[in-house]
Amino acid sequence: MHRAMHMRRLSAAATLPRWRYARFSAASLSRTALLRPTQPSSLLHLRYHRRNAHVNLGLTNRTFVSIVLPDASSKLQVDTPAPETSALSSDQRESVVAMLKARCNALRNDNAHYAAAPEALAAWRQDIEGIEKQFQPLEQSELRVEVIRAYESGVAIASKQRQFDLAAALVDQMRELGYSPTVKTHQYLVRNVALEVLATSQRTAREDLRELLKETPGGTWEREMLTMINREELPVQYKTDGEFALFHQRLIAGLEATLDAYERSIDSQEATEATKAKKKQERSTLPYNEALRVCADNGVAFTRMLKLLVARQMTPDVETYEALLLGARWNEIPATISQLLHSDIVNQLSSSSSISSSEHVRLIWVNAMKAVMNSSNKRFGSISASVSKTDVDQLRKVFLFVDKQLSSAFPKFQFATAEHHAEVYEMRIKAAAACGLMSPIKKALDEYVALAPLTGDGGKPALSKAPFLSALELFSWSPMEILLISHGDALARGEARDVSNSPRVAELRRTLVRMRRRMERAQKAEDLADTPANTEHVESAKEGDREPQQQAAGTDRNAALDAKRTRGLARRLETARVLKANQLLIKEHVERADKMVNHVLSKLLDAGYDVESDLEVSNKLMEQYKTCAVRYERRLTQGHKNVAPLILERVFKLVQTVSAHVKSGDLDVQDPETREKLRQFFEYAVSTAVRFWRREETEALVRKQQRVLGSKTLDPLEYDLLIFQRVTNADVSGAHALLQEMHNAGMTPSQAAIHRVAIALLYQLDKLPEGMEQLVTEEGGAAVPIPTEEVGEAGTDGELEGEVGEEEHEDAAAKAAADVALNSELTAVLNLSDRDTIEKELGLGGTLKFDDDDHSDVDNAALLSPDIPQTVEDLASFLQDWYNLHGVKPMGKTAVPVLARLIETKNFPEFRRLLQILETMDGGLTPAAEVWLEKRLDQIGGFTLDDFRLK
Repeated sequence: MHRAMHMRRLSAAATLPRWRYARFSAASLSRTALLRPTQPSSLLHLRYHRRNAHVNLGLTNRTFVSIVLPDASSKLQVDTPAPETSALSSDQRESVVAMLKARCNALRNDNAHYAAAPEALAAWRQDIEGIEKQFQPLEQSELRVEVIRAYESGVAIASKQRQFDLAAALVDQMRELGYSPTVKTHQYLVRNVALEVLATSQRTAREDLRELLKETPGGTWEREMLTMINREELPVQYKTDGEFALFHQRLIAGLEATLDAYERSIDSQEATEATKAKKKQERSTLPYNEALRVCADNGVAFTRMLKLLVARQMTPDVETYEALLLGARWNEIPATISQLLHSDIVNQLSSSSSISSSEHVRLIWVNAMKAVMNSSNKRFGSISASVSKTDVDQLRKVFLFVDKQLSSAFPKFQFATAEHHAEVYEMRIKAAAACGLMSPIKKALDEYVALAPLTGDGGKPALSKAPFLSALELFSWSPMEILLISHGDALARGEARDVSNSPRVAELRRTLVRMRRRMERAQKAEDLADTPANTEHVESAKEGDREPQQQAAGTDRNAALDAKRTRGLARRLETARVLKANQLLIKEHVERADKMVNHVLSKLLDAGYDVESDLEVSNKLMEQYKTCAVRYERRLTQGHKNVAPLILERVFKLVQTVSAHVKSGDLDVQDPETREKLRQFFEYAVSTAVRFWRREETEALVRKQQRVLGSKTLDPLEYDLLIFQRVTNADVSGAHALLQEMHNAGMTPSQAAIHRVAIALLYQLDKLPEGMEQLVTEEGGAAVPIPTEEVGEAGTDGELEGEVGEEEHEDAAAKAAADVALNSELTAVLNLSDRDTIEKELGLGGTLKFDDDDHSDVDNAALLSPDIPQTVEDLASFLQDWYNLHGVKPMGKTAVPVLARLIETKNFPEFRRLLQILETMDGGLTPAAEVWLEKRLDQIGGFTLDDFRLK
C-alpha cells in the first residue's frame, strides 16, 4: 500500500509542470525545484548549533531533561493531549524524571553503570511499562512528554557513541509502546545513515571489489586494482570513482528508506486521502533538510539533492537553502542564491532581530562561502591538477556575485552575537583568499571592524583574531598565481633591462658574442682561402705535401664545431633569460603577498593584538608557507623552482624571530600550551623544507628546533617527514636508522613510515650486483619518488661539455692566444649550472642558515644502519618485526609489491611464509590485497590462495 502511495506521489510530482525535472539541466532543475512557495523555518524561534562535518553528529553531552521542546511546527506527536491542570505532584514527577535520567546515563559507555544494548533495552521497557502500570491514564498522558524526551535523548547518546543498532532499537521500542518519535529523533536517524555507511566504507569489502572488477575491461584490471590498493586506507572521497559511486548508492538508499519510515509514521492506516494530504502539508521539513545536509557533507551531486527535494514534494524553507548552498558547486552557487533572494525568506530574516534569525543569516553566509571554497579545493586542491586562468577567473566571478548579492540582501545586518559577526567575516575572507582576491579581503576587514558590535568595556568593538588570521591565507594562493605564469609571459619579461643585467645572462651573452665574432673571422679566412691563387696552390700540392689539405680539413671541422657550440650557447642564453624572468616574476608575486601580510598585521595591531610574540599569528603564517610547499610539490616546472628559496627565506626569518622571543623570555618553553604551539610551529617549518626537497635546510631547521625546545627527541610526525626525505634522496640506511631511533625512544612508527622504508628497500635491492634479487622498476619507482635533475638544462650542459672536451684534445699549438682564452672561458661558463647560478643571484645563501648552528659530520655519521634488510626474505621479516614490536600492520600497498616480486621470481616458499605472516596479523591481509592476489595467482597458473595456506 505504501509503495503504491509512493508511486502515485512520484507520478503526481512528474505531472506538475513546475516540478518536472526529467531531462532538465542542473540549473533548470534548480530553478524549478526552488520556485515553489517558501515557508518560514520550522526552527525560526529556536536557537541551535550544528556542525557540518559528516563525521560528527554535533550532539552535546546532555540528558533528556535539557532538551528544549519544539514549537508548533515541530511539536511532539502525542496521541493524547496533556491536561491543563497537573494531576501529578512535584515529587511524583521528579521521581519519574530521575528514573528516566538514570536510564539515559546508563547508556553512556563511560558511565560506571553502563549497560550493554540488550540489558539496556530490557531495562527501558521494564521502566516504561512500570510507569504505565503505576499511574492513571490521565497521569500517564502528562508523563508522555517526559518519556518521549527520554527516548530522544537515549537515541542521541547511542548515535553519538556510534551504536546505530541500539538507536534504531530504541525507536522501535518506543513505537511498540505507543510513543511517536519526535522530529529531532528522526533527524538523528537520518544522520546515522551516513555515519553507518561511512563506518563500513573505510575499507571496501572483498565482495564489492570483485563486483567492481567485473565492470573493468580485462586488460586493465590490474591497473584499477592497484589504484584501489593505493587508496585503500584513505577516506571514501579519495577512493576510486567506482568505490565512491557505490558509497553514494548505499547512502542515498539508506536516506530514502529512513525518510519513507518517517512518512509512514505520519500517515495512519485509517486516515482518508484528504487527511493524509493535510498531514503532508503540515509535516516538518527537518528530516528532509537533514537528509540534504547529509548529502552535501558527503559529496552527493547537487542535481541528485534536487531530485530528492522534488520527489518528496517539499516546500523549501530557509534550512533547505542552507543545505543546498552547502552542496552547490561553481555555477550552482549563484543559481541557488538567486532563488533564495527571490523568495520571501530574506524579508522575514531581515525584519527579525532574534537569535534564530541571526543564526540563519550566519548559516547562509557561511555555507555560501564554504561552497566557494569547496569549489576551489575540488578544482585546484589536488597536487596533480592543472591550473588554468579560465577556471580561476570563473571562480572569482562566482565569489564576487555571491558576495555582492548577499551583501545587498543583508546590508549592515546586526548579528545577535559577536561570534556570529566574526564567523561570517572569517568565512568571507577565507573564500576570497581561496580565489586569490586581495581587494575583497581588505574591504571585508574594514567592514568587520566598522560593523563590529560594541562591548560593555568602554564601548570598544568586540573584535576576534580569527578574521585577521584568515586573511593571511591569501599568501598560500601565490602558488596558483605563479603556476599561471606562461612561457610567453617569461619571454616577454625576459626583454626587460633587469633580466639583461643579470650576471649570468650577461656572461652568456658576452661569450656568445665573442663566439660569433670568431666564427665571422673564420668565415672571412675561408672566403680568402677560396680565391683563385690559393686554389691553384692547393691543387699543386695534391701530389706532394698533404699539409695544406689537412689544415683545410681541420679548419672545416673547427668551423662546424664552433657553429654547433654557438647554437648551444644561444639555447643556453634563451634558457637563462627565461629562468631569470621567471625568478623575477615569482619574486614579484611573493613580494605582493608579503605586502598583504604586512597589511593584515598592521590591522591586528590596530585591533589591539600583539603580533610580535603571538604564536597564533606565527603558526598561521608558517602554515601558509607549508601550504605553498604542498601545493607546489608535484607541480613545479623548471621555470617555477625558484620559488623554493624565496619561501624558505621567509621560513628562516620567522624561525629566527620566534627563537629570539624564546631566548629573551617572552615565550616560556616550559608552559605546556606554549610548548605545544612551538612544536606545531616547527613541524610546519620542517614540512615546508621537506616538501621543497631541501635536505640541508631541513636538517638545519630540525637542529634549531632541538635547541629551542631543549630536546633531541622529535615528534612522530617529524620522524615521518624526515624518513620521507631520506627515502626520496635514496638514503635508505638513514631512513632505517630513523626507524630504529623511534623504537629506542619508545615511539610507534606510522604505517606510512614503514611503507616508505619497505618500498625503498625493495627498490634498493633492484640495484644490487648480479645474483641479488631483481625487482620491477615500476614498483620501486612508483613508490619512491626520487627527484631528478632538470632534463633540459642537464642535457644541454652535457652536450656542450662533451664538445668542449673534444676540443681540449685538439692541437693547442695551432690556435691563437685569443682562441685559447675564449675556449677556456667557454669551458668555465658551460660547466656552471644556469639554475644554480641564477638562484645565487638572489643572495639568499646567508639567510638559509642559522648563526648558532654548530652542525658537525658526527650527526650524519650516527644515521647509519648496518642492519638493514639485504634480501626480499629479510624484507618479509622486517614487516613481521615491526608488527611484533609495535603492532604496526603493513598496508596493502606495502605488502603487494613484495608479494608481486616473490611471485615473479617463483619464490613460492617465501611467498607462503609472507602470506602466513600477513594472515596471522589482525587485518594484515587487506581486502584489496587479497582480491589482487586471487586474480594474480589465477592468472599465472590457476592457483588459489588456499593452495599456499597451511593445511
